[in-house]
Parts: sequence; C-alpha cells; structure tokens
Amino acid sequence: MNIERNLLLLVWFVCITTIYFLVPRAKAHEFVLCFLACQAVVWTVEMLLVHFDLVAYPLREFPKASDLNITFKVVWTPVASGLYYIFRPRSNKLTKCFYFAAWISLLTLIDGLLAAYTDLVDYVHFHWILMAIVLSFIFLSVHSIASWFFRNRKVFRKEASDR
Repeated sequence: MNIERNLLLLVWFVCITTIYFLVPRAKAHEFVLCFLACQAVVWTVEMLLVHFDLVAYPLREFPKASDLNITFKVVWTPVASGLYYIFRPRSNKLTKCFYFAAWISLLTLIDGLLAAYTDLVDYVHFHWILMAIVLSFIFLSVHSIASWFFRNRKVFRKEASDR
C-alpha cells in the first residue's frame, strides 16, 4: 500500500505543477470551466459505476466519505480534460479525431495499468474498452459544455478590454 500512497502524492504533485506551468494565463478561464465541468460529470458517472459494482477502489483517500478515488477521478481526469480542451487543434477533422483518440488511448492505458499493477482500481464487472467509452463520453460532454459556454467570444474579449 505504500507504493500506492506514494503514487497518489506523485499524481497530486504532477497535476499542480502541470496546472502552474502548462496552463497559459489567457486560457485559465477555459481550463477552470473544463476542470469544474469534468468534476461534475466524472463524479456522476463514477458514482454510478461504483454503485452498480462495475468498478471498485480498494484504496481511497476518504474511505468513510466516498467510494471514489478522489485523486484520479476528481483531480487527474479533470486536469487532463482541461488540458485537452485548451490545447485542442482547430484545424481539420482528421487532426481533431487523432488528437481525441490519442488522449483517450493514453488515459485508458494509464487506467488499465493502474488496475493491473496497483490496488487503486479494481475492475469488478468492467473492461478497459468500457473505460475508453466512459472517458470518451466524459471528454465529449465537457467539450460540448465548454464550447456552448464560450460560443460567443466577443463577450469575453469585451470584458477583458474593460479592465
């Protein structure tokens, strides 16, 4: 269990330093919206997965408060979702699809490795392909929420110039 706890601390450190060094100040408002929207979507989806015994989290930060692993589901995935949104390509559809597939593949690989080699995630009645589908749903949901929210860019430019 000591390796898992050290891994959780490492993830917190990586997430905080990633936010500090990789999120440009001009896009911080987009990142924060994606981060918070992703937390809401992930929390809802993961609570359903845990409730129906599809996924279990043997090692949790707050075992009496929640059945979720807070570090990976409320910090890691929202940070990844925020980075995905602010650095998304705006060119052709093939590039967008490849970018999306690369992010989902990487996060699914990391989640599968966590399930295989640590006690942080236990797929009870679940498969890594289903995790890719769940992550795709989460990322597409957050992307659509953020795109809807920032659909009128002129409003945000006007507020920035008023300061």
